[in-house]
Amino acid sequence: MLLRPVPSWSRPAVLWLGVAGCWQPTGQLDYMVSSPPSAPASVAGILSAHFSRDAQRDRAPADAIVLVFDRELDATSLVGRAFMVVLSDGSRVRAASAVFAPASEDDENRTVTLWGDFGEPAGRIPTDVVIIERIWDERGGPLLGASAKISAYEDGPRLVAMRGAQAGGGACGGSAQIIRTYWSDDVLDVGDDDLALIEVELADGRSVHPTGFDDTLGNGTDTSDDNVLELCMSETVEARSVRIVAGSFAGPAGWRTGPIRGAVSPASP
Repeated sequence: MLLRPVPSWSRPAVLWLGVAGCWQPTGQLDYMVSSPPSAPASVAGILSAHFSRDAQRDRAPADAIVLVFDRELDATSLVGRAFMVVLSDGSRVRAASAVFAPASEDDENRTVTLWGDFGEPAGRIPTDVVIIERIWDERGGPLLGASAKISAYEDGPRLVAMRGAQAGGGACGGSAQIIRTYWSDDVLDVGDDDLALIEVELADGRSVHPTGFDDTLGNGTDTSDDNVLELCMSETVEARSVRIVAGSFAGPAGWRTGPIRGAVSPASP
């Protein structure tokens, strides 16, 4: 019996599948491992929000809410419509305007006053504030989404933060160091007789009083009071904490401050 070779095109397909299944690439395979997403930039926090002025009770042109941030803001991005205020009945309104105030010096761009119609004293009152459009801090960080509860109109100014500041540059002339205090609203009725009501604890354990205030109406260094009050210190030893007797200062609506005690953040280099 004569055997003939089987043409290659008629060989079983299983043979070809088996051969194909055994084939392995001989070159190098290049591939990429996906990197984990970078952490999002931190959102600047609103340290405090206070219902400062009521148009009806204060006979003001509009209601006002004072915000204090944890860093300096970019003035060119500041717009009122970026701030949404939530009222006690659940309704929401946008601020008509937003300005740097009451502190408005070049190195005090942490305080913003919102003006608008924020309810009525007998019923709807502002309870929360949220940033709903893009606003930036001085380093380009986004503030979108920052929010805070709004303290009541009847609350007096509250101390929000304290930090050391470099002496010189015209502030507290001749002082060894400065303590810059940030408040939730204007602090009024500030005079030299209040220095004895403020006690500063130093790093060596001593307790002393400031030698004076800077940037107030009382000493003629400013044309208006604001929510940033600088304490002038003659001691070179670093200040660690501050205590202030209740009722020392007043807010714009006449409400007095409560008892205060807080730590002083070190001065920036």
